[in-house]
Amino acid sequence: MKHLSFMSTRLTASALTTALISFIALVCLSLILATVWQMNQSKLERVATAKVAVSNIVLAAEQQAQDTLRQADNTLRDLVERVEHDGIAGEQQTRLTKLMAQAAVNVEGIQGLFIYDAHGNWVANSFSKGIQTKNNSDRGYFIYHRDNADESIHIGSIVRSRSTGDMVIPISRRITAADGSFAGVALATVPVDYFQTFFERMDVDDQGVIFLALNNGDLLARRPTLTALMTTNVAKGDIFTRYLPYSDSGTALITSVVDGVERIYAYRRVSGLPIVAAAGVSFQYVIAPWWAYAQRSMTLTGMIILALALLGILLYRQIKQVMTAEGELNIARNELEIIAQTDSLTHLPNRRCFDAALQREWARASRNKSTIAIILLDIDWFKQYNDTYGHLRGDDCLKQVAGLIGNSVKRAGDVAARYGGEEFVILLPETDLAGALRVAEKVKSSIADTFIEHSASPLGKLTISSGVVVINAPQKEGYTAALEAADRLLYLAKTKGRNRVEGQLIQGLCGEDHLAEVLPLTLGV
Repeated sequence: MKHLSFMSTRLTASALTTALISFIALVCLSLILATVWQMNQSKLERVATAKVAVSNIVLAAEQQAQDTLRQADNTLRDLVERVEHDGIAGEQQTRLTKLMAQAAVNVEGIQGLFIYDAHGNWVANSFSKGIQTKNNSDRGYFIYHRDNADESIHIGSIVRSRSTGDMVIPISRRITAADGSFAGVALATVPVDYFQTFFERMDVDDQGVIFLALNNGDLLARRPTLTALMTTNVAKGDIFTRYLPYSDSGTALITSVVDGVERIYAYRRVSGLPIVAAAGVSFQYVIAPWWAYAQRSMTLTGMIILALALLGILLYRQIKQVMTAEGELNIARNELEIIAQTDSLTHLPNRRCFDAALQREWARASRNKSTIAIILLDIDWFKQYNDTYGHLRGDDCLKQVAGLIGNSVKRAGDVAARYGGEEFVILLPETDLAGALRVAEKVKSSIADTFIEHSASPLGKLTISSGVVVINAPQKEGYTAALEAADRLLYLAKTKGRNRVEGQLIQGLCGEDHLAEVLPLTLGV
């Protein structure tokens, strides 16, 4: 019941306006938050999808690098074993040359195979016999094997091939003599273009990148290629400085140190090889479709918010108009209520207002076992006054008498009303007979003392007669009998010569029978 009472509570105009603004603001805020959340989720999903895509590209690049370099290493192992076991003199050199030429054809990715002696001279190679012998003792891979007893595979930085002029990746192994001394180098070259061609088949955008690099940061291959590819080192980039020291693989948003493009990168150390594979897609490329979607969403959300704001303004104006109209209606209703309960001529409460007050005070007196007084007043010889002075003077006379009667009533609960024609009535709650007679006498005296001319009256001035009835502990529904008692007392005052007050105290008035019993007990003033 309390919940229903709360729901039915009428809001004030300011509270309703505040509630409307708060509701629209809450709807707009919820819509904005939902749109922002959805846009953020969409962005995260696109970034996550891009990370998966570049991770797959890196895995493919890693696998390609492993396959190519492992095949080259297997070929080198076989060559090193033959040289260390059979040597390279005489027919063995011819046989190795044929084997190396055949291997260069059969093994995918290998451009050339070479064997150098301990001084760096070309001993055998996979190319035709017409190639002039050269010395490669100045190459980095040769110096490495000469100075290190490490017999594992060595992958060097990019060099320019002295046989073809192409950029190649040198893959080499140390040849060791029977006594453990350095006996030369077996070399396989993989053209950079081989990886470049493979990278071109990968699905990255125009701003994307795929590269292989040594652990020291020297690039081995890159898409898109660089003019200074042989001399470019990315060791100072975030992948090598911030991520690889802590994890051999992962993804990150990084700005390239080579071209300054912000990309979503995936990187991996190639298992078992001193190589890092990495791929990146342009962050702008990934975000572009999302940004278009975000702009559409923001535009739509903005239009909805604008529509809600306009609707809110419209509703606010309508509420203001309704509230204004309702206020005006209440004022009009109050004025009508006042008009309905006020006598238009004298501006005293009318008969209707008096009846309502009498019923209300009668019920209270009945509950509280208290007294209630009624004074019925009538202007003496008023018909003759109208006949003598006219109805307009008669109306003025009624107004003047009403003002004097109204001024005689002081308490908040007292009611002075026009009863009809030249009759007036006064209701005095919780008033005894003596008090009611004093009020009636005061009214009579004030009118007589005003000396309103009345030439048709034997007294030569306007006077008034009153019937006063006081009921002690009235019973319910007895107010009609009380009014009749007051009327008979007024009639008694008239018969006794007018300009007088007749009063009566009645115990528990409840009907005409009781009224007939007590009426002879009157008090004239």
